[in-house]
This record gives sequence, C-alpha cells and structure tokens, in this order.
Amino acid sequence: MGLGPHRFFWKALWKLDTIPKVRVFTWRVGHEILPTNVKIASIQRGSGQGCPRCGAEYKPLIHAVKDCHTSRTTLSIGGWNEITILKGYKSCIDWLEDMMRVLDKRAMANLMTTMWNCWNNRNNFIFRGKEKEVQVIWDRASTLSQDFRICNLMNEPIGYGAIARDDDGFVLGGGGVFIEKTMLVEEAECHAFKASIKMACPLKNHSTDVRINGARIKACKEAFINFKSADLIWTSRSCNVVTDLICTKICKEAGTWFFYMDYPMDIHDAAICDATL
Repeated sequence: MGLGPHRFFWKALWKLDTIPKVRVFTWRVGHEILPTNVKIASIQRGSGQGCPRCGAEYKPLIHAVKDCHTSRTTLSIGGWNEITILKGYKSCIDWLEDMMRVLDKRAMANLMTTMWNCWNNRNNFIFRGKEKEVQVIWDRASTLSQDFRICNLMNEPIGYGAIARDDDGFVLGGGGVFIEKTMLVEEAECHAFKASIKMACPLKNHSTDVRINGARIKACKEAFINFKSADLIWTSRSCNVVTDLICTKICKEAGTWFFYMDYPMDIHDAAICDATL
C-alpha cells in the first residue's frame, strides 16, 4: 500500500466482504492494468484503440467498466442513480474512491462484483463472440452476493446519527434515532440530515457559525431559513467515528439519544479520534 495518495482506499478495499478474485480485480481496475485496447495499443503499434462493443474511439478502462452502454445499463438496473453513473471521471481510481465515500460496505462490494461480471461479459464478447443480456449480467452479480441489495436496502432495522460542529471542528452536539423498518440508505441519510437541522436550530445563536454533516441538500434546502449561513460538507468515511458510535449505540439499545455540550467521555474520545484522522 505504501504512503501513496490512495492508501486509504486500498486499505479499505481488502476489508470488504466479497470473494478474493473480485477484490484482486478491483485492485487491477484501480491501477488500470487490465488489457483494454488502449493499453494494448500503447505496447503494440497498429492495434485499434476503440471499444470492441460500442465502437467508441480511444476509450480507456473507465469506459469499459462504467461508461460503455452495456456497463451503464447494468448499473442502472442495479439501482445507481443517473448522477452517479453520468458523472465523468478521468481515471478508475477517482471513480472508485468517490463510490467508497458514498456507498456502505455492502453496496461497495456489490458494485465491485457487478464490475467484475461486466468485464467477464466483455471478454466473452471479444473472444467468443457472445454477449449476455444486461439482465443476465445483473442476475449473476446478484447470485454472487448473498441477499444482494444496492445502496444497503437492509432487512434489519436501522439507525442514523448526526453531529454539529463549530468552525474549529469542536463538537457542539449530536444524537441518533432508531428506526424499526426497512429503508434505502439515501432515505436514511435524508432523515439524518433533517435531524441535524433540528438539532442545530437551538445552536443558531452561537457565537460561531454551525456546520452540519449531511446529505440530499436539495430535498431539505428550505430548512436553511433557520440559519444566517450554512455549508454542506461531504466528509470522508475516515471522519465518521462519532456518528458511527452513535448509530451503533442507538441500534444496540433500540432507542433515541441526543446530547449537547455535556456529551459523555466516549463521545469526547471519538471526537478526538475524528480530529486526528
């Protein structure tokens, strides 16, 4: 792994719960060492650089696993929204790192499995002249992942947590709620964002601006009328120690828990850990 700029991604990759060959495949995707036509043409002169499936000219690996029509359609069937699919990336590692920031561990493992099946389908088309239907590719990916769910559609009850910080990163308050029903992770994030707005309202007269970590700002933008100024901050997974602690606690106790400046010592220790990551 070394001390490269993507070391946190590589470290997290090997901990994901999926079959070893999928993890190795994703490692190769991140390093872009798979034999695409562009890669082959850089070694062997005269080789074509276009996509063998859609005919697009000079398309790198990111095109094969994400942007090619077959791959994109497979991802669409899997439940990824258009923003996730249509956003452009110059390299595979940038895309994978972005996905790891917004997906939970199960959904990220499922994405890797889907990519692996799309690549196998591409190879079958090149070497055997046969290409499976998109639905078949998706079904095979689903079979490899037990209880396959995109975006963490969970069978068990879930919980969400939120924290409020000042400009210096000091935790002013936080809390979480236990929900005894099934929902998508995006819906849970929306609930967490609304809860963070309500939690921060009593702090709006604080001497410093309050920042909240949340998601889906478009659906909740009307809540910002309670504040003089507001920032939406996308936080990396390495900075979620406090909220993870809150979610674990409220799911274990199946209850609701909120706190302000008088937060317990375990929250204090987690906040210090967040600040040092």
